[in-house]
Amino acid sequence: MSPPQKYTIPPEYQSQLTYHPCPDTRSDAEILSTLSTYRPITSEKNIWAYWHSGLHSMPPWCQRNVASWVRMHSSTNWTIRVLDSTPASPNYFLNYVSGDHLPDAFVGGTMDGPYVGPHSADMLRGACLFAHGGVFMDVGIPIVRGVERVCWGVLESEGNGFEVAAPWVYGTHVGNHFVAARKGSEFIRRWHKLFTHLWQNHTNSTGLMQHPLMTILSTLPPPSPTRPSKFQWDISQPAAKVDEYVTQVQCWNRLCHLSSTPSDPFSGADYWSTKVLLWDGLLETWGAETTLGFKGCGRKMYEYFSMKVDGDEMYKQSAKYKDAERVVWRLLAKSSMQKVFRGKALTVDKELGELWDEDDQGRDCGVGTFGELFRWGCENFWQTRDGVEVVGAPRPGVTFEKGLLEV
Repeated sequence: MSPPQKYTIPPEYQSQLTYHPCPDTRSDAEILSTLSTYRPITSEKNIWAYWHSGLHSMPPWCQRNVASWVRMHSSTNWTIRVLDSTPASPNYFLNYVSGDHLPDAFVGGTMDGPYVGPHSADMLRGACLFAHGGVFMDVGIPIVRGVERVCWGVLESEGNGFEVAAPWVYGTHVGNHFVAARKGSEFIRRWHKLFTHLWQNHTNSTGLMQHPLMTILSTLPPPSPTRPSKFQWDISQPAAKVDEYVTQVQCWNRLCHLSSTPSDPFSGADYWSTKVLLWDGLLETWGAETTLGFKGCGRKMYEYFSMKVDGDEMYKQSAKYKDAERVVWRLLAKSSMQKVFRGKALTVDKELGELWDEDDQGRDCGVGTFGELFRWGCENFWQTRDGVEVVGAPRPGVTFEKGLLEV
């Protein structure tokens, strides 16, 4: 018997959502226990993530994200793994990928600086996807649609040519917090090779973008400001520091601007234009920011998710209540996921991920709150739309006839 419907869909969203009770009713603890075992690779249907010290030491809100991933894919044969850097762990990263294809600083545990965690995940993203296929995503992402309905159904369909998928930002810029790929993608292999090449003799990201291979990006004409201007994070650091933080994305950009050469027939520009499936990141991934505005969105979401859904009429007529109601139902009806940003001292204000990291009250899922509504809705509501907001990959206006590691 299906559990009772905890929340009802407002009339204005009933054409966009239906009640679709999740068949997996296990607790978070039960699910995390099942993820604490080694599971051999049996297909490309793998969801990969990383947390340096293991899934049981992740912040509770991230554990809830991962448990939800499992519930939402329990009937579709996906295997979820949260890799870690603990040699005795069944999820130790070297149990799944070869150290020969990873930087020495990562394998040897000598990385330093403020971004060891996210850059360690970057090391594994390309390695896992090339070797095994699937989806690699940040543990900080609550998903609203299962990955089959985001992109995998398209990637595994015969004849359409797509092999890789990611959220589009602008130009050739994508969000690497969610990247999907078929096993053995040549684009992913080269992307990973370039990124790990830059990390040779480095223990942190300082100076990565000063490598001669990356200076080519500074010669490109600036993009039209229309699309980039919509991403209004209140950045507190110099652009060069931000570029270093997202070096893996910048490696993607370089690859997309490379054409074939007499000695290498592979064209990154052609691959990007014809084999990479994109969806609109603003609409599908940053729906909260698109609704509430980027600046200060983290603190607003922190407050809104902890607000009660029920209350008297005066409470429900308040501006904050209306914003909370609007953003949560908009996410459930129109987003594929919500990328929860940690900020990592890159923004003026603390972002939602940082605030939830510090929270020990479960403000992301309190009983009767908009946070609980959102989490429950992700698992038990079904969007009626067939697909996501797909965007055609814009072919680069400038390409370079250079090899992957050719200056």
